[in-house]
Amino acid sequence: PLKSEIISHYCFGPVRECAYFDEYSDGAIFSLMKSFKPYVAVPGEHLSEIDEECHSLYVFQKGLVRTIDAMGTIAHVAEGSIIGHLAALATSKKEGLPTHKLQIELISAHLAKSKNGNPYVIVENGRSRCRSLIKNSRNWMEKIEMRVKVGNGENHKTGIIVKEWRRRQNHVTIGRGEIVASNSSSSDASTCRITDDKGRSVGSIELRASLAALTEAEQLSSHELTSTALTFSHLYRVDISEDQILKEYISRSKNLNL
Repeated sequence: PLKSEIISHYCFGPVRECAYFDEYSDGAIFSLMKSFKPYVAVPGEHLSEIDEECHSLYVFQKGLVRTIDAMGTIAHVAEGSIIGHLAALATSKKEGLPTHKLQIELISAHLAKSKNGNPYVIVENGRSRCRSLIKNSRNWMEKIEMRVKVGNGENHKTGIIVKEWRRRQNHVTIGRGEIVASNSSSSDASTCRITDDKGRSVGSIELRASLAALTEAEQLSSHELTSTALTFSHLYRVDISEDQILKEYISRSKNLNL
């Protein structure tokens, strides 16, 4: 059916990338797609809350959703992200709890002007992503803070994705870049070159990145986030019960060698 194809188009990729579904086959995920339903969150609605049981998982599509972790770090959810405690817990188990605080100050953007929409940035760290606000001028002056897991060594690579917001269309990826932050990062601004999928330069972003180890008081003890819609936001939702039914079916199939 067309409805299932539309939901699979928007949800399969994000669900496939989510650590919670790592053990699922593609076929199992396509089966789960049948249980996803369109959902509109109203301003002020909590999609998940710290210390509260989470009964659903959401794939965020459009709108503005903000998360706050147990230490008060605020971030805006990137489109295609999975919202829900089970997804956050799975990512924490896969990548570990954060060890450092990454702060990126977006100063200005030098991108080709478009008549179709305005740009914004997605900051990508492993399976965690957040986004900037949509900008209509070259002077951005916005700070993005994330808690990240840093491996051996002091350097940490972070992906920068520049997308174009369009009111009635899918958002378009303009290009990508990469920055490297370290504990010894200077306070000087640097330039992140942005290239398209063919490696051609499409502009640059001037920014400042800093990395600092979390103190004992700043360490997160919980993977949970409070996720709140700030505007009317479009998502796809699946109840946890539907996932449990599918898990039970898969388990029985394996036991019966089906």
